[in-house]
Amino acid sequence: MLLKKHARVKEIAMNDEIFGGGIDISSLRFTEFIMDIEEEFGIDIDVDDLDSSIRTVGQLFDRISQAK
Repeated sequence: MLLKKHARVKEIAMNDEIFGGGIDISSLRFTEFIMDIEEEFGIDIDVDDLDSSIRTVGQLFDRISQAK
């Protein structure tokens, strides 16, 4: 999982929060993660779609899935 490469935890669950106490990913690592996804899957992700309403890994996955 690409997210695991950038997170500061060993395991990631869909209900884990992305920032803060959840998977504890920095904004820089998050940006690198998004760039990795774009490169790996050949998609463009509009970062404006990734707003503060996305709090969990599952919500992020759902939003990114819509970019395909």
